[in-house]
Amino acid sequence: MAAAVRVLRGAGIIANLQENAVPFVDKGDVMLAEIHTDSGPKNLVNFTQFLQDTERILSAISAVSAEGLLFALGGECSICVGTLAGLKSSVSGELGMVWIDAHGDFNTPETTPSGYIGGMCLALACGRGPKLNKKTRQGAPLLNEGDVVHVASRSLDPAEHENMSASPMKIYPSSAVRKEGIKSTVNPAISSLADRCDSIVCHLDVDSIDPTIIPAVNFPAQDGLSLEETKAIIGAIEETGKLKLLELAGYNADLDQSRACARTLVRLVHDTFL
Repeated sequence: MAAAVRVLRGAGIIANLQENAVPFVDKGDVMLAEIHTDSGPKNLVNFTQFLQDTERILSAISAVSAEGLLFALGGECSICVGTLAGLKSSVSGELGMVWIDAHGDFNTPETTPSGYIGGMCLALACGRGPKLNKKTRQGAPLLNEGDVVHVASRSLDPAEHENMSASPMKIYPSSAVRKEGIKSTVNPAISSLADRCDSIVCHLDVDSIDPTIIPAVNFPAQDGLSLEETKAIIGAIEETGKLKLLELAGYNADLDQSRACARTLVRLVHDTFL
């Protein structure tokens, strides 16, 4: 996933936005650490580097004008902690989150089977797990769990599932979205979120989309969203007038030698910003 930004830039994702989403200003890349050897305990791998990189992302986001809609493009989902912290430093009021992902990303060091921070990042943003740096956490959790709408889950670790089920967050697995429809499930939750939050962040992990459409992900899970369903969910957030940040993560360029998936993602983002 480290090559995601470079490859998607090469596929025209930014040039497309600049042409079709006027005005669109490219603020460049945030240079993060290159990790060649893992460090730290097995249940919290590379946490020191994560904290350092999070502050770099925070600084970059907080320096961007909060006017209009922001777009953050990253490798894996843990960019969310820095983007949320940066956004929170530049906008007032309550932040809500629509988290579109096949996985929960709601483990803690006590429940994780892998130690992978990308599988804990939503929990970290909600104040669970080890403490973030003081500058990042800004005295409180970045998100209230009751202001999280989790969509498209279908591959949760057992203890993670327990954590999420006991949380006040709203959860709509892919099976529920498919069976009952977006208008009956996700849309009312988004409307309710907009009623109580001042700004909404949409986090889109590419693996939320069915792997028959975009197979270039590390952890594919069957029975995911279609592109039309994905667009409809983001469109419902846009219709509230409160979408402040869209972030895209989880694409693995090494699994996309033909770049077909990259081109699909360029079209998806283009359609979102039309």
